[in-house]
Amino acid sequence: MRLRIGLTFIVLVVCELISAQKRGMGNSQAVYIEKGTRQVGFSFGYDSWKADGENGYDLLGIIKELEGNVTLGDFSVLGAWFIKDNLSVGLRMGYTDARISIDTTQLAGIELPDRNIMRQDVNGALTCRGYLPLFDGHILALFFEGRLSGSSGYFKSYRLTENGKEGSYCDIWTASLGLYPGISVFATEKISFEAQLPLLEGGYKWQEQYATETGGSKLRHSFILFKPNLLGIRMGLVYHF
Repeated sequence: MRLRIGLTFIVLVVCELISAQKRGMGNSQAVYIEKGTRQVGFSFGYDSWKADGENGYDLLGIIKELEGNVTLGDFSVLGAWFIKDNLSVGLRMGYTDARISIDTTQLAGIELPDRNIMRQDVNGALTCRGYLPLFDGHILALFFEGRLSGSSGYFKSYRLTENGKEGSYCDIWTASLGLYPGISVFATEKISFEAQLPLLEGGYKWQEQYATETGGSKLRHSFILFKPNLLGIRMGLVYHF
C-alpha cells in the first residue's frame, strides 16, 4: 500500500515540476501561507512485517524458512515561522526506532543462527521551506524543504547463546544536508495535511563499534544520494496560527 502511495506521489511531483508553469497551474505570486504565520505539527511513519508458518517464508527464492519480525517507526515534531509569503524557517526534532528479530532462516542452503538487531536515533534539523501554490488557490501546494540535520544514536546486533548475549554495539553520529519535497493540502482554515519524502541528501557519518570478542573500531562514511525513498514517505498534520 505504501509503495503505491509513494509511486503516485513521485509521479505527481515530477509532473508538476515539469509542467506547472507551462500550464499556468503553479503561481509563485499567489499567497498560500502569509508572512508572519506560525506552524506547529508532527509527522510519522510506521512499517511492520511478520514471517512465520509451518515451513517459514521463502523470500525471492534465496532466503528460505524465514521466521521473524521487523518493526520500523519514526515520529517528528516541527515548528516554523514564515519570514515571507510562502517561505518559512523552522526547527524539526525526531526519533526513529528499528527492530529486527530473526528466529530462524536459511541462506543458500546454510542454516543461519537467530539474530536480533536494534537501532535508535534522535535527530534535529534546521529547515527552510518554500511553497508553490497550485491552481492559484489557497488549498493545495507543492513544497520543497531544505534541511541541515544532525543525529545521534546506536545500533546493536546480537544473538542469545549459552553464554548470554553475543554480538556488537555501535554508536552512530550523522551530519547531513538534504532536500525533501512534498504536497500540502488545507482541510480547514488552520489545519493542513502533508506528505513528504527524501529526495536528495549528502553528508558525513561516523561510527564507533564495540564487539564482545574484540576491541573497538571506527568507520567513517561520506555520501551523496539522489534516490527517492518510496518507503520513506511520511504523513504529517500541521496547525497554522
